[in-house]
Amino acid sequence: GPAGYDVRHRAVISYVYELPFGPGKPFLKGDSALGWVVRDWQLSGITTLSTGRHFNVNLNTGVNNGAPSWPNRIGSGKLDNPTVDLWFNPADFVAPPPNTYGDVGRGILTAPGTILFDTSLTRNFPIRGQMRGQFRFDAFNLFNHPQLGFPNANIGSPTVGRITSTIGDNRILQFALKVTF
Repeated sequence: GPAGYDVRHRAVISYVYELPFGPGKPFLKGDSALGWVVRDWQLSGITTLSTGRHFNVNLNTGVNNGAPSWPNRIGSGKLDNPTVDLWFNPADFVAPPPNTYGDVGRGILTAPGTILFDTSLTRNFPIRGQMRGQFRFDAFNLFNHPQLGFPNANIGSPTVGRITSTIGDNRILQFALKVTF
């Protein structure tokens, strides 16, 4: 079966856009107060989109007197519209007869994917001579999209099929001021 770290599709897009305001730009070209406030800003970010990682289905209680055992697979396990309350169909997996190993394959199901937008709004400005300043506002996971963890894949557990954890942070906002000289 596929490795636990296998991700079938992954796109990472990096971008930088200089906002079109201020001297030498298409909008607010003059030296007005508003033009001074909105000039020299950049919007940048990294967007990550990926499918989920594969996971194994196990038995909550083995049938081999302490030796490893896995369930038998009697269906695909996949649901048309999975939710955090039921990510896969646990009824498609049953305990094998005693003293057998079961036939379920490795990594047959896939956990939720990732949708992540990390962005920055940055302004560079002169201070004196070679000294420059930078103000920045960063938003990690800008849209606060939950990065869901793996579902409980232990057949026989009361919470089988449920996702009860996340693998990424919620939205994080930060302001920073940097001086280079």
